[in-house]
Amino acid sequence: MEKKMPVILTFDVDGETLWRCRDPENANRPVTLSQGRYGPEVGMPRILKLLGKYGIHGTFFIPGFTVNQYQELVRHLADQGHEIGNHGWSHTYPDNMSGYDEEKNEYWDCSDIIEKVTGTRPKGFRSPAWEFSQNTLEIIENMKELEYSSNMMNTDKVRYLQLYGKQSRLAEIPIHWVLDDAAYWLYSLRTPGKAMQPLESVEFYWKEEFEGLLEEFLDEVETTGDSDICFVLTCHPQIIGRPARMRMLDRFIKHMVETDCVEFITGIEAATRFKAKQNREG
Repeated sequence: MEKKMPVILTFDVDGETLWRCRDPENANRPVTLSQGRYGPEVGMPRILKLLGKYGIHGTFFIPGFTVNQYQELVRHLADQGHEIGNHGWSHTYPDNMSGYDEEKNEYWDCSDIIEKVTGTRPKGFRSPAWEFSQNTLEIIENMKELEYSSNMMNTDKVRYLQLYGKQSRLAEIPIHWVLDDAAYWLYSLRTPGKAMQPLESVEFYWKEEFEGLLEEFLDEVETTGDSDICFVLTCHPQIIGRPARMRMLDRFIKHMVETDCVEFITGIEAATRFKAKQNREG
């Protein structure tokens, strides 16, 4: 069977936590918080409709705070076969936490509420703001239900997470800011220096990045018979969920589908396949 490049569509459903974590005073700024609520309340229905159009299962990393706020939405995601991942409780950046216990509670509490709502503990972990503290690796290693991390930017391939000279048991699903909608469109009066980018520029860049990775994937398969290269897109419902951006995302997914060289899978599917292959190869 012809090998196809894995495409993993991920969504960080941060809701209000994206703004609360930046400044505790934002809890008293209803307009700022309303930007966050747009994601679960307006953006998510559009995203689910689009994924349904193409028969794609997405991977949704959700802070525990947001899971608790939108339990019916999270339950619906799980019922539809989408993956729910751990994204901390409050979206607090790990390097801003007081220490080991606070960080541990952030991740355990998130998994606990996801299990309470869906009946299953998450198997994937994405750190808020894609950063680790000196304690993060030990904490997530000890969460035995976790199978993978999706946080590192030093490769385009699925591999084992490597940190501080140690290889983790966790698979690592690679990410990068260039394939994150927040890098182009996260905006408020309280994020100085940010400017929203034109739709056509982002669409062009994402397509070029996709085409480049696909070319390398196909070359590697032809040369060696296999490749661990994957394409991972990260979006936020409160950002990508605007109508014009959703139209762009639809065109981009259609472009990938029409190559007939990709398969859309979830993070846990990618991690499971990688680990199975590593076990076979010994």
